Amino acid sequence: MIKTGLFVMLQCLALAGFSNGWHITTRYFSIPHDESATRVEEVFLYKGFMRMEIGALTTIFSIEKGEITYINHTNKMFWQGKPQRFLQEVRAELEASIEEKLVGVNPANRAEMRAMYMEMIDASFQDNLDNEQYQRSFTVEKQGVGMPVANYNTQRYGIFENGVLLETILIAPDLPIAQEFDFVSLSHFLSQLAPGAYGASFESSQEYFNLLQQGYPVRVDITRGDGSVNVSEVVSAKRYTYKPSDFEVPSDYQFGSLTSVGVWEG
Repeated sequence: MIKTGLFVMLQCLALAGFSNGWHITTRYFSIPHDESATRVEEVFLYKGFMRMEIGALTTIFSIEKGEITYINHTNKMFWQGKPQRFLQEVRAELEASIEEKLVGVNPANRAEMRAMYMEMIDASFQDNLDNEQYQRSFTVEKQGVGMPVANYNTQRYGIFENGVLLETILIAPDLPIAQEFDFVSLSHFLSQLAPGAYGASFESSQEYFNLLQQGYPVRVDITRGDGSVNVSEVVSAKRYTYKPSDFEVPSDYQFGSLTSVGVWEG
């Protein structure tokens, strides 16, 4: 029995030594529960890569290359490019969709509606963002032991801005993902893709990076103005062994536009 137990332990240690990344499954839902809003996301972390899968759509962030890739496994189409190209093409496709919406609109109202839509696009793709967005001050408050999540014990933290609770985060101190993957560089990359929204969020702040030193966030509760709560909760987190080809586009897939790849649906 002792020999058997030792053999199993050595096997586990060997497997852990060969693993080079993580596979994380996260469930997103709302409270009160809305089944239509529930989704499951698979995340794969390997060196400087992050791959996310939701349904038939795969998104890959190559942090070292500074590149984003979208892959549609249904129609075998993909899109790939740098953040600047992504933002340019997103804006171009939004502007094209506006013209489609204006077909059939009374000519007398067309110019006014076009100006309204363009104002919305300009607000989302500003060249010079208000510096105040990057001067937000967050306070992290340790609130005691949280409930177990994915079989991990947790510590509860409240995230405040000007005394207002923004998020409640449960950290698993025994889950070393944040110590093995460069989330700081990932955050800087994501800020290029969404400078207005993500760049000013708590998840791109130094306070968040400091919190990651305490462990991995396994549950985040965000309370909305109407009292509902958006929740992201880790279902499982497992070590995994990857190879570089796991983060490449299949050779028989064709390059297409963001729309043809189905980015908007994903």
